[in-house]
Amino acid sequence: MRRVVSFQAIEYVLATKTGLNTAQMPFYPALDPFGVRDMETLQAFVAAALDAPFDLNVRYSIFYITCTILIAFGIWKYRGSPGTFVSWLLPKEVYRHKSNLLDIKLFFASRLFAVLGVFGAVFFPTTVAYGLLAQFGGPDYAPPPVTWAGIAIVTAIIVVVTDFCKYWAHRAHHEWRALWPFHAVHHSADVLTPLTVQRVHPLEPMINSMLMTLFVGIAQGLALYFLVGELSMLTIGGANAAYFLFNALGANFRHSHIWISYGRALEHILISPAQHQIHHSVAVKHHDKNYGSIFAIWDWMFGTLYIPDSYEDLTFGVSDAEGNRKEQPYPTLVAALFKPFAESFEAITAKLHKAGASERTPLVDDTRMTQGFSLWLDTLRAGAALTVLFGHMAHVRFTGGDYQFLRDWNVASDAVAVFFVLSGVVIAYAAQRDGTLGRYAFNRVTRIMSVLIPALLLTVVFDAVGTATDLSAYPAPYYQELSLGEFLWRGLTVTNLWTGTTDWVRLGTNGPIWSLSYEVAFYLIFGAVMFLNGALRVAVLLTLVLLVGPPVLALLPAWWIGVLVWRHASALVSDAGQTRSWVLAVGSIVALVAMKMSAIPADLESLTARLLAPNDHHAVLVYSNEVLWNTVIAVCLALHLVGVRHLAATWENRPERALAKSIRWVAGGSFSLYLMHYPTLHLLDATLPETMPGYQLWLLGLTLAICFGFAALFERPIRQYRAGLVKIWERLAPHVPTIGRRTVP
Repeated sequence: MRRVVSFQAIEYVLATKTGLNTAQMPFYPALDPFGVRDMETLQAFVAAALDAPFDLNVRYSIFYITCTILIAFGIWKYRGSPGTFVSWLLPKEVYRHKSNLLDIKLFFASRLFAVLGVFGAVFFPTTVAYGLLAQFGGPDYAPPPVTWAGIAIVTAIIVVVTDFCKYWAHRAHHEWRALWPFHAVHHSADVLTPLTVQRVHPLEPMINSMLMTLFVGIAQGLALYFLVGELSMLTIGGANAAYFLFNALGANFRHSHIWISYGRALEHILISPAQHQIHHSVAVKHHDKNYGSIFAIWDWMFGTLYIPDSYEDLTFGVSDAEGNRKEQPYPTLVAALFKPFAESFEAITAKLHKAGASERTPLVDDTRMTQGFSLWLDTLRAGAALTVLFGHMAHVRFTGGDYQFLRDWNVASDAVAVFFVLSGVVIAYAAQRDGTLGRYAFNRVTRIMSVLIPALLLTVVFDAVGTATDLSAYPAPYYQELSLGEFLWRGLTVTNLWTGTTDWVRLGTNGPIWSLSYEVAFYLIFGAVMFLNGALRVAVLLTLVLLVGPPVLALLPAWWIGVLVWRHASALVSDAGQTRSWVLAVGSIVALVAMKMSAIPADLESLTARLLAPNDHHAVLVYSNEVLWNTVIAVCLALHLVGVRHLAATWENRPERALAKSIRWVAGGSFSLYLMHYPTLHLLDATLPETMPGYQLWLLGLTLAICFGFAALFERPIRQYRAGLVKIWERLAPHVPTIGRRTVP
């Protein structure tokens, strides 16, 4: 039976079973988007103000303050600080400062805005989560049982995703000039006290909440669907329990005069109070550092981490670019509430004026591959290859339908569309480096054949062994038996999907070679456009168009979009600073996810079917039947890559550490993983007993081991193979120029 959960039921669980105030819960606010309440506003305001000291959802409640005092007393005793504990904990110059008085005023202002429903109006991730549950939970949906392991995983997912969103929302408020004035209210604090956490402009949490609503809601919905299956006291309260521990263990020290460092190793993982105090510092070396809330890993990953070597004497407030402290910009509550609007308007108009008056100059070098962009391309390539593997493993014949949702989501097909865009980017870069048709052809042929030839031979061997062992593991249409001659001819020429030559064929179990048939056609077409001229170019292109046929040509625009990313990335971000780049990098993926969750992919395929009627669009387009949706993926990914490429141009080159090296390693074997995983899965399915313990883990582990072992032999040594071929060429034709001297991976 499909589980039906109403909005009222959700709010009841949140409000009564957890014992928490849903209007102020960090993840699960009330589901009344219009702030309608049964009590009078004034009464609600007074109640909210009086309840705050006892509310476990606010960091400055009596309970958390008590925990802070106890921890502080231990620190005072351990350090042997001079004077009394009270004078050390509550220095007069801090708590009698005018800045602290404004913190108190903003606290009451925030209570008022909360009562008016301003914050809850834009923060309802639970509604998004419920929508996902309703979308995915079909009539036969059987929710997974609630277990402590599931609760722990759901908690971890929600906390990590929320913290990731907080990092980027925080960073956006620093780097986007239109948003900075609202966040500057918080940074204008001249002294830090636990109440400084409430020193925020009301618009800032609303902007943060809009971001968190989408991403946290999606994370909640997916986690509940796959791991828990229902909203309950445990699933609702788990993430809040994590924040309870965070607050109880000293979060108030972040806004205080007490220096607490976790040590260099741990401060790569968690943001210490000292690191957050550094974030408030006016010193130039501290500007735009340590954006993280709980985790420092985001700062570490994105180059904004600052770890102190020892105690640093800090000055708080706002400063200019040279680190000179500015006079308090928001001395009164009225100034703190209204002045940021004027400053934001000035920033927007100045930006528009500058954009209209100045000549746009490219900010991206369209000829240079930066370390950061290269690593991101490898990340996407590795992720796409693994996604294809998981999507194919999800077939019922391999895993019994336990992961059918991956088939329903069609993730493998979407990942191939990602591959096409990445291929366009890389080939455009490689052709630019090659410079001549000879070098281009040499590098493309050696790259393909060094993996394709052994993959075809191993497919023949695997299929022969597997069919002899258990023919039932090779059902149609996932296995097509061909004569050895036709298999090698269509495989080595990579024309098995070129419908302009003959009917398309599947090479044994190696279905994924279909996309390689597309890739080679794209390489040939691009090479003709890039290196040929005049009538020869036209003749070659017409011949290729006739040979490859409609299925390949249908996805050529998606591949060519990747070429445009490399050759014309600067056109979309010229003179736009980082603002447009962030919008492109993040907004494109948000839009793509939103469309994927909707009926758009199915609607686009239905449109394709109607356009090709009365012909069967599957018969006409074969693997390109989702051409419209694949093109949408390509456009969104291209916009994402344009933004990332511009951002990566500002990242420092630094020695790559374990994570980057791991990504490079997986990406370096992605071609082998893609070409060999299907024959390997079928062979293992035919030979491994399904009754063995951990069968699915064995299936995955052995597939990865065989594919990456294959990569170690044939894909990774590509430079050595090319060097050997060059030497052979030089011996055979010593007076002919060497075409492969200049090569790219």
